[in-house]
Amino acid sequence: MKQKAKERYWLGLIVGLLLITAGIPARAIFTDQPRVALFIIVAGAALIVTSMTGIYLRSRGGEAEDPDERDKRMRRAALSDSWIITFWLAMVLLCIDFTGTIELQATEVLMAIFYCMGISAAFFGWKYREMGDVE
Repeated sequence: MKQKAKERYWLGLIVGLLLITAGIPARAIFTDQPRVALFIIVAGAALIVTSMTGIYLRSRGGEAEDPDERDKRMRRAALSDSWIITFWLAMVLLCIDFTGTIELQATEVLMAIFYCMGISAAFFGWKYREMGDVE
C-alpha cells in the first residue's frame, strides 16, 4: 500500500513534465491567446513542485520531529511580522496607484505581494531561529 502512495508522486512529476511539454507548442497554436500556453506551463511547474515536495516529505519519514512550543511561537511571530510587512507594502502600492505616480497593473501588484509574503516569512523565520526564541 505504501508503494502506491510513492508512485502517485512520480505520476505528478510525469504529468507536470507533459503539461510543460504541451505548453510549449500550445503557444504556437493559440497565437491569439498566449496566456493559455503560459497557464499550461505554470500548471505543470506547480504540479512538479508539489510532487517534489511530497517526495521529499515522504523520504524524510520518521526523521521529522514534532515542533515544540518554542518552534510554534517562532513560526507564529515570523508569519505575523511577514503579514505586517505585506500589509504595509499593499498600502504603499495602493497610495502609489491613487496618486498616479506609477501606473500599476494587477499582475505586478499581486506578484510583488506574493514575493514579499514569501521572502519576508523566510527572512523572519531565519531571524527568529538565529535569535533562539521570541518574547
